[in-house]
Amino acid sequence: MTGERDTNTWIINIGVSNHMTRNLNHMHELRDIQSCPIGLSNGQHITSIKKGSMVLDGGLKLNNVLYVPELNCNLISVSQMMDELKCVVQFTNKLCVVQDCISRTLIGAGEWRDELYFLRGVRNVIAYKTDGLHSMDLWHKQLGHPSLKIT
Repeated sequence: MTGERDTNTWIINIGVSNHMTRNLNHMHELRDIQSCPIGLSNGQHITSIKKGSMVLDGGLKLNNVLYVPELNCNLISVSQMMDELKCVVQFTNKLCVVQDCISRTLIGAGEWRDELYFLRGVRNVIAYKTDGLHSMDLWHKQLGHPSLKIT
C-alpha cells in the first residue's frame, strides 16, 4: 500500500480476510481482542489488538473491523462482507456492486480507480411511480393477464 489516502476512503478488496481500518475515531462498539496477526503485501507483519464496528457513508454497517493504525487506507473484505451482510458482490471492469441477497437492493457500490475499487456511499431511495391505473388494472398487467375487454 503506497501513498497516503483519506481516512474515510474504503477499498473493496477480495484479497483480505478481515475489514481493517486505521481510523479509531469512527469506530463503535470498540473492544480489545487477542493479538491478531496481519501480513501486508510488502511482506511486513503487524498485529491488531482491537476491533469494533463502523457505519460508512450511505449507511453500510461493517462489523468486526480490525483496528490497524499502520495501514494507509481502509479495507473492506469481500468474503467477510458477504458472510456477515448476506449479500451478493459482483465485479465488472468499472464497477463493484453490492446487493442484499434476498431483495437485491443496492447496499453498496465501488468505482474502479487507480486499479482499485473505491467504495461509494449509496443512499437508500424509495420511489413509487404510477400512471393513474386502477389497482385491478395494475395487478392484471403485472401478472401478464390480457385486458379485461378480451372475452
